[in-house]
Amino acid sequence: MYDRHLETFIQVADCGSFLKASDQLYISANAITKQINLLEERLDVKLFHRSKQGLVLTEAGKLVYTEAKKMIRHSNTIVQKAKDLENRQESVIRIGVSLMNPANVLLEYWNKIVSLYPHLQLEIVPFEDTVPAFNDVLDHLGQKIDLLSCPYQTNIWGNRYQSFHLKDLPLCISCSKNHPLSVRKKLILIDLHGETLLIAKRGITPYLDPVRDELEHLHPEIHLKDVEYLDINVFNRIVSSRELVLSAQCWCDVHPLLVTIPVEWNYTLPYGLIYPNDPPQKILQFLAAIKTINF
Repeated sequence: MYDRHLETFIQVADCGSFLKASDQLYISANAITKQINLLEERLDVKLFHRSKQGLVLTEAGKLVYTEAKKMIRHSNTIVQKAKDLENRQESVIRIGVSLMNPANVLLEYWNKIVSLYPHLQLEIVPFEDTVPAFNDVLDHLGQKIDLLSCPYQTNIWGNRYQSFHLKDLPLCISCSKNHPLSVRKKLILIDLHGETLLIAKRGITPYLDPVRDELEHLHPEIHLKDVEYLDINVFNRIVSSRELVLSAQCWCDVHPLLVTIPVEWNYTLPYGLIYPNDPPQKILQFLAAIKTINF
């Protein structure tokens, strides 16, 4: 940030001699003399009057002495601020969010303990609600986005992430506000007889397979229709049709023209955080903080 010879110059000025300064700096008087000569040459200014009685600052030297002290203090302040900024940035947890992947559940937990961990800060990073965009996030977890708050048990994402369980969310049914069932506060399976229910293909999401088994064997009156992914396109499709979709409360705000209704059953969806396979220390600290909450 500045010429290090200025520090030697200040020490010489304070000591009044090269020899005394050498004792303070633990280098030879000859080396100090060379540094001062080099500094005077670079500045093209005479800094000291040299005599047998010692060294006395010239008028130019006095000015350089005063301003050099200010410069060094200012430079040190800049470096410290830069280090503080770097440390703060290293403690920022970037949460990826989209309509299908809101962070509201995570924030409910975090708001309980945020005051206890002031060094950890959350930054919301939006991304597009498409399958390619989501896959891109998974491929680059830890780069622009550190973690996602979402359902995490699926066989289509591979082994690109680790998971941290937050809670089990009850599986629900979503439908258009124009659907006859939309006015119901709660559904039972008989209410779904004669309806078409969109559900992920068998084997894609393990927690849905028991639901499918029960519906196929005990409620054949419900027509099941496979979907590859549950994304925003599926919800848009439901708005303009009489079809239903197996959903969860975390998606209740995905579309303003849809309603999400609880069902009298015990099926749930595992919901939590997904993060890189090789997480940095800040993510491990964040997860450790979340663990302190009484789930």
